[in-house]
Amino acid sequence: MIPQEDIEKVAAASDIVEIVSGYFPLKRAGTVYKALCPFHREKTPSFNVNPHRQTFKCFGCGAGGGVIRFVEMYENVAFPEAVRRLAARAGIRIQEEPLTAEEDARQKLRRRLLSLHAEATEWFHRNLLRTRAAQHARDYLKKRGISAETAKSWKLGYAPDSFSAFSTFARENGYHDAEITASGLVTWKEEGDSRYYDRFRDRLMFPICNEQGETIAFSGRVLQADAFGGKYINSPETPLFTKGRVLFGIHKAKRPMIEARAAIVCEGQL
Repeated sequence: MIPQEDIEKVAAASDIVEIVSGYFPLKRAGTVYKALCPFHREKTPSFNVNPHRQTFKCFGCGAGGGVIRFVEMYENVAFPEAVRRLAARAGIRIQEEPLTAEEDARQKLRRRLLSLHAEATEWFHRNLLRTRAAQHARDYLKKRGISAETAKSWKLGYAPDSFSAFSTFARENGYHDAEITASGLVTWKEEGDSRYYDRFRDRLMFPICNEQGETIAFSGRVLQADAFGGKYINSPETPLFTKGRVLFGIHKAKRPMIEARAAIVCEGQL
């Protein structure tokens, strides 16, 4: 349970105009800001944000409230999760129920794995954009009609044709072997062996994100017809990633899905 004083602190630190305009543009109209309502279809703006009262109100559908309520509705999450997201944005630490030693260790590992996946995403992405070795990956994207802008928007990447390039990168950036192993980004040479090697090698990399847009896993597509392994190799299940609970692209598709009240689910990433 989140203490009331923490809820009030988060609300006070979250300017509603700044938060709402982070999702879609607002236009000043006198003392308020206006936009087309994100909660129902309309052609004339009836969605108002009042910076003095720190509230929003749609005079078309009736939706309204404070900044936490807006995040609840727009992100389609429960109240505690909305508070947590705003707290993280404001850099406020929320002290909920005391954690057991085991729970605390799990949370610390999760934070480290999220950090490792974020750095891996950027590393794979830089490889795709800048390295000579990734030319055939760039050629493949061009052949499939994937523009550079799309590759950048989706943070597509390239895993080098190496057994140790990624694990070396991870170690050099301060990650321990236990964390690298828990990430699923390496695999064992053979069962019972203490040696491991990079799971993704010479593959086009697709970051798999949770609803908040945090990378939690990867899918790697083969680039050579005679390459070992399947056309796609995915991360195994980890403390971050449960395969049956994630849809690729959900962080970009969630809002349009809510607005349309429908979704078309396709196979694969492309």
